[in-house]
Amino acid sequence: MNGNLRNKLATGLLLLALTLNLAACGGGAPANSSESKAKKVISVGMMNAPSGFNPLEWSDLAQNVCTAILFKPLVEFGDEMKHEYALASSIETKDNQTFIVKLNSKANWTDGKPITADDVLFTMGLISNPKVPATVASGFNIIEGLNGNGKNIQGGPIAGVKKIDDKTISFKTKAPVSMIAFKEGIGTRLKTMPAHILKDVAPERLYQHPFMQKPTVSSGPFKLAAYQKGQFVHFVANKSYFKGAPKLDELYFKTMPGPNITAQLQSGEIDMNDPSLGMIPFEDTDKVRAMTNLTADSTGPQSAIQTLMINLETIPDVRIRKAISHAINRQMIVDKLLKGDGAVVELPYLPSSPYQNKSLVPVTPYDPAKAKLLLQEAGWDTGRTIRFAVPTGNKVREQVADIIVDNLKSVGLNVQIQKYDFVTSMAKAKKGDYDIYIIGLTVYPATPDISRILQTGEPLNLSKYDNPEMNALFLAGKSAVDPVKQQEIYNKIQELFARDLPCPSIYAQNTLKAIAKRVKVGKPQSYGMYNNLELWDVQ
Repeated sequence: MNGNLRNKLATGLLLLALTLNLAACGGGAPANSSESKAKKVISVGMMNAPSGFNPLEWSDLAQNVCTAILFKPLVEFGDEMKHEYALASSIETKDNQTFIVKLNSKANWTDGKPITADDVLFTMGLISNPKVPATVASGFNIIEGLNGNGKNIQGGPIAGVKKIDDKTISFKTKAPVSMIAFKEGIGTRLKTMPAHILKDVAPERLYQHPFMQKPTVSSGPFKLAAYQKGQFVHFVANKSYFKGAPKLDELYFKTMPGPNITAQLQSGEIDMNDPSLGMIPFEDTDKVRAMTNLTADSTGPQSAIQTLMINLETIPDVRIRKAISHAINRQMIVDKLLKGDGAVVELPYLPSSPYQNKSLVPVTPYDPAKAKLLLQEAGWDTGRTIRFAVPTGNKVREQVADIIVDNLKSVGLNVQIQKYDFVTSMAKAKKGDYDIYIIGLTVYPATPDISRILQTGEPLNLSKYDNPEMNALFLAGKSAVDPVKQQEIYNKIQELFARDLPCPSIYAQNTLKAIAKRVKVGKPQSYGMYNNLELWDVQ
């Protein structure tokens, strides 16, 4: 072999090695436009990253969105304000107490094994196991054999859940409940997990199992390919999805601050924002509306109420809680900061909700003088510092927190903001390591049930509110089939809420929804955005 040929061969081998090395280093990073030309890819902008991929958790909205893609629930709540079948093909009842659930006959796991009633019973066992801190459990407290927190403290099989055949399960409730209550409490929360993968994991170790951070077997239209915390979630199409192979090849959830969402919408690096998790800053709304590569609007229902959790263990006097609420100028927040594109909220229901007890509004109108009087009556120590936990990422909410601090300081309260990323702030709140904490709580118009934030022992009851009368009303509300009786119960719940004020609501924001014109199917929406991902498509 002559020297010239040897040099050419060496150069070729070096280039091949470099090419292979670059391909191996690619990982799951978002592909650029040139790399994606042969593939159909959509990227969605969000501000909060999921804390993991645990289908038994309900408190982290980003995680909840991701797990609903990976592990289809029995039903999903859609943009037409009604439930749609997902893993279930039908749910029937003759007496509103025994519900027969049939699974989709074609439903398979991504490893090819069928999804069966055994998987459903296995998942129900995990949810109801006292050793598993599943935040979804509260919705299951209507099931016979489970306690008020949805737990099976007796052990053994759950009395109200039985396998009929491989694709059929019977659920029996303690008392008659409406179909809507069953679908919302059970249907949307039950994300079936693979028994053949997890059956040998000790329940008390489940949350530490690698599967909860990177599930290897799932059931939805997309599979998890890679996750870089704080950067992106990368999904790839599940070509064997039981409702049909997705038209997209890949899906990305990219995590970034609000201003970056604006910039990447303009550059085309993302195709849309998630209106609940990726809010466009108000100062950018006119700019986004003017972008020629996309369409944008802020119509549609609001889905989240920004709520001020008050730690009742550190602020037990209701007069202090009411003083805090009276001191907050909600109308100014909506008029000045939101530019009127939102609503003042004081109860755990949106003003547009048919369940809101409008006779109670306003609960605590803006009244600094009354706030000062209540603080004086309670003998509040003005030198004491109130720790205000604020999750970062949502720029508008951070600005609202600054306004609240100014409002509270003006009535003599000494407030110190403590900012954390969402996952850290939630962890501290669950431990009770805060005095007040602002958080967005998603509300679902199909049901008035708000037990997850107010019932004793619930993981999202961050204020540590403990009222046996309220607990009993929640159980009665879930069991009420008559709409008039149900409204009476939830009116009473709101009366107790207004009296005790454990977590005053502040505002709800109309969010701008932006989408690239190249997207043919799929759009940002407050409810059911990802229900039919297999249909999403681009030009």
